[in-house]
Amino acid sequence: MKKLIWCMFIATFAVNAKPTDVGLIATGKQLFVSKACSACHQTDPKVPSPTGDALKATKFVGKFWGTEREVHIGPGGPIKKVKLNDEYFMESVEKPMAKIVKGAIPAMAPLPTTLEERKALAAFVKSLSK
Repeated sequence: MKKLIWCMFIATFAVNAKPTDVGLIATGKQLFVSKACSACHQTDPKVPSPTGDALKATKFVGKFWGTEREVHIGPGGPIKKVKLNDEYFMESVEKPMAKIVKGAIPAMAPLPTTLEERKALAAFVKSLSK
């Protein structure tokens, strides 16, 4: 009987589980460093980012994924509220001047990345949100 219940638990878990793609997150972490994202975007509350602080760059610390923020549509453009989600993140990597967080200094250049690299970066950054 215990074996049957255990098998039912495993089967239910396998159907309902959303496994994290550890490889994609690891690739994203490597890209985050190699593409110099870490120069401005703080990911550890104990390790400050002086450049990012000066630019008021988005910090990837605490609960941030899915949160709403105010952005300028283009440099100095009208303000709109957006959620930090996959769509917004991917656009920000590819076209960083499309939406600029209110109060930030627009300094990020478009990153030469493929769609797969942007997905990996998004997976890594999303994994940091707590």
